[in-house]
Amino acid sequence: MRRYAIMTEYDGTVFSGWQRQQNAPSVQAAMENSWFDLTGETIRLTGGSRTDAGVSALGHVSSFLSQTSIPVDRMALAWNTTLPESIAVKEVMIVEADFNPRYDGWGKSYRYTVVTGSIRPVLLRRQAVHVPGELDVFAMREAAKEMVGTHDFTAFMDQGSPTKRSVRTIHELSLEIKENTISFRIIGDGFLYHMVRVIAGTLVYAGQKKIEPGAIGAIIASKKRVLAGPTMPPEGLLLERVYFEQTLFGGDQWPYEDGRRELSIMDTSSQ
Repeated sequence: MRRYAIMTEYDGTVFSGWQRQQNAPSVQAAMENSWFDLTGETIRLTGGSRTDAGVSALGHVSSFLSQTSIPVDRMALAWNTTLPESIAVKEVMIVEADFNPRYDGWGKSYRYTVVTGSIRPVLLRRQAVHVPGELDVFAMREAAKEMVGTHDFTAFMDQGSPTKRSVRTIHELSLEIKENTISFRIIGDGFLYHMVRVIAGTLVYAGQKKIEPGAIGAIIASKKRVLAGPTMPPEGLLLERVYFEQTLFGGDQWPYEDGRRELSIMDTSSQ
C-alpha cells in the first residue's frame, strides 16, 4: 500500500464540517464514499484541518493509504468524476508512509471576507458576510498590527476547544480592499477554536468604532473572551493554504524562521 497526499478545494457551505459525522453531510464522508464508488476500495482520510460547518477551503490537504492501480497523475481526474460538484481534488502525490498532514503541518493561511454597504451580496453570499454600513479601514489596520506576533490568544477562543496550548504566533494579518469588499488574510502557526472568526469580528468592531485599536493589547492580556469582538459567521471564512517544512504541492513551504526547522536539522545530523 502507498500513502497519498491530496490537495482539495470545496464549498463548505453545503457541509456540516470536514470531519465525518453520523447524521450530517461532511467533506470527508463525501470523498471517502466517492472513492469507494470509483474503485471499490474503502479508505480513511487524515485531514490537515477539520474545518467547521460552513467553512470552505481552497487548499485543504489530507492523506490516505491505498492499493489503487490508478496512476498518480490521473488520480485527481478519475476521483473528480464521482465527487459532488461542491468538491474537487486539485493535486495528488505519493508521500512517505508516516506523513500526517495534521501533525506535519507547520502553519495555515486563512482569508475572511466581508462586504460592506447597504445592499447584501447575492452572488458572493457563500463566500462573504454582509456588514451593513461603512468601516474605518485605518482603525482596522491599526488593530490588526496589535495582533501580530506571539500571544496568548485565549480571549479570541470560543468554548469547546480541546487544546490546552493557547499561545500562538500570527506572522501576517493584512487587509485587502476592493471597492466595498474587505478581505482579512491571516497566516499563523496554528489557530484556536473559532480564533480567525473572532479576530475578524474584533477587526469589524474596530472598524465600527466599538473597540479602539489601542485596546487590543489589553484584550489579549485579559484572556477574557467577552472583551473581544463577535464570532463572525462561517461563510466568510476560507482555508487558503496548509504549510509544511518542505514544499509539498508547490508554494506551501513554511516561509518564516522557525525553531522547529533547527530542531529538525539537529535530529537529522544526530542520526
